[in-house]
Amino acid sequence: MNLHVIAPRRKEDIWRKKRATFTLPPMALAILAALTPAGINIKVTDELVDDIDFDYPADLVALSVNTADAFHSYEVADRFRRAGARIVMGGIHPSVMPDEALLHADSVVIGEAENKWEGVIDDFINNRLKEKYRSDDKPAPETIPRPRWDLLNTKKYYLPRTIQASRGCPYGCSFCSSTQFFGVKFRLRPVEKVVEEVREYPGKMLVFVDDNIVCKPDYSRELFSALRGLGKMWVAQSSIDIAKDATLLRLASESGCAGLLIGFESITYGNRTDIKKLRTAREYEEAISVIRSYGIGVNGSFVFGFDADDLDTFHSTVDFVLRNRLEVSNYCKLTPFPGTRLFRKMDEEGRLLHRDWSKYDRYNIVYQPKNFSIDDFKRYTDDAYRKTYSISSIIRRTPGVVKNIPYYYALNLSYRFGARALRNS
Repeated sequence: MNLHVIAPRRKEDIWRKKRATFTLPPMALAILAALTPAGINIKVTDELVDDIDFDYPADLVALSVNTADAFHSYEVADRFRRAGARIVMGGIHPSVMPDEALLHADSVVIGEAENKWEGVIDDFINNRLKEKYRSDDKPAPETIPRPRWDLLNTKKYYLPRTIQASRGCPYGCSFCSSTQFFGVKFRLRPVEKVVEEVREYPGKMLVFVDDNIVCKPDYSRELFSALRGLGKMWVAQSSIDIAKDATLLRLASESGCAGLLIGFESITYGNRTDIKKLRTAREYEEAISVIRSYGIGVNGSFVFGFDADDLDTFHSTVDFVLRNRLEVSNYCKLTPFPGTRLFRKMDEEGRLLHRDWSKYDRYNIVYQPKNFSIDDFKRYTDDAYRKTYSISSIIRRTPGVVKNIPYYYALNLSYRFGARALRNS
């Protein structure tokens, strides 16, 4: 039996155009390969870095599908089906739009695949493949296998692997699709398994892909303590609450933490209905100062386009970023992904402009903003990127911790390139 596991990527993806220069390999593909029983021939393709081999004699094709790549994924599926292969789809988009996906697939896995994949393979082999496999029970963290990175072309990415210590996020923001898939309950992998992966990591800088690396402080303290002395540098997503825990910050710093990505989302306090973790701008500034005092860089993630935002929001956010010298900042356009509360709200209010999923990518505008025009939305977001990633701004924000400087310049030049590519797309 020949299995082809694929992450399709539409041609418009700016990172596909540049063959992934500053991106990371997809863990989902590597985990699915690890779950596949022995004796099956497996080919893994991330279209971000490699073209899909449609001549590969696949019996079963497994597609990992996100919303922006859904239409392209359907084209890929249809082509393989014409060649005689059976198609199974999984990922966030098929999980929230299974009937749509089934127009192009023989089967859909709804939710995380770990508890269902062996059954899918067995049913395929015995010619009893079901249309839907619903993973209502979240996989126990200790059962999540070590990813098969050896099946991916990892040399083509900025870093060769990623590591995950936990799944889940408790905040439940109205716009977040991640909690629709992974849920709000934290699941923690055994520390010893995480540390084993870190020890074997082929490089110095690594990335944890957890939604919140400090989700459970006791667990995080144990993890960070175990990472000390391994000679690694790492970055991860974290809530701003880490600033309240001096012990946690000290251990993070001692274990090699170079930077934390904080989901500020907005500094407009009127958006607290949509953003459950929102704090005031002053609280944010105090927390940034505390985190940085431990030699840890602060990267910011912001979202423009909430109903309480106006044109001044763009200026005040950029001013906040530059004033606090955030090492890296990402400005996403609010996107009402299918399956989220925000999507249902926008749909009920008649504000969705279309259902062209290829534009649901955080870069394009897919709904009618409340307090400014679509043209202004695009122009002011472009200006925010331009000001933040000008050469003079990059130089002014250079971190004082010498060990973080190479990482800092790599990320800033990546964002500078990405912002220019988006403006010209």
